[in-house]
Amino acid sequence: MENNATVEVLYITKNNIIQNTTAVGRYNVSMSFYDSDSFSKAVHESPYYVDLNQTLFVQVSLHSTDPDLL
Repeated sequence: MENNATVEVLYITKNNIIQNTTAVGRYNVSMSFYDSDSFSKAVHESPYYVDLNQTLFVQVSLHSTDPDLL
């Protein structure tokens, strides 16, 4: 993954109400892969190869002083 990247999120609503939300900003995020769902041993191999349909265990943390960001 690139250190600086643009991410787009798509979601489908459960009703017919159209909702648009637009925001721009810079966020400090860290992302780590783990070898199991216990999240006890991080993967440090690079590149990290996975198989199609393989379950991935990922921890993502947002680092911000803004208490409204979750």
